[in-house]
Amino acid sequence: MSNKEEIFEIIRTHPEGLDDDDISAMTGIRPRQQVQNLCNQLALSNQIRRESVNKGAKRRKIHNFPMDELAVKDEAAVDIPEEGTWKRRLAALVAATGEPEAKVLEDALLLLALKILKTHSDEEQQERELHGDRPVHG
Repeated sequence: MSNKEEIFEIIRTHPEGLDDDDISAMTGIRPRQQVQNLCNQLALSNQIRRESVNKGAKRRKIHNFPMDELAVKDEAAVDIPEEGTWKRRLAALVAATGEPEAKVLEDALLLLALKILKTHSDEEQQERELHGDRPVHG
């Protein structure tokens, strides 16, 4: 069983949520940052969710929670993400990066715009090549 699989199983059996330190202590996976990295990967693939929760006076920690299995099955069956899906992904990215929500959204929109423009440019290039058009150089 891989470290990621072991972490996923532990989180799945602890609906109350576990922080990365708890998981590291329970599994023996060191350094704790490896647990953090694997939890971020699991969150990005919607296998778990990561939330910042109060842990004593004025202290917050990221906790890992299992996803509702019914919700995961429903999301997999639908091509169009529901409103909660993007919110969970955004929360996972905010938790993983420590960046403010507005910055994560701005960066995501920039990357999406670049991807769309590149795809559009590639499609135009393929169309020109298909019709034998040559690009005009000035």
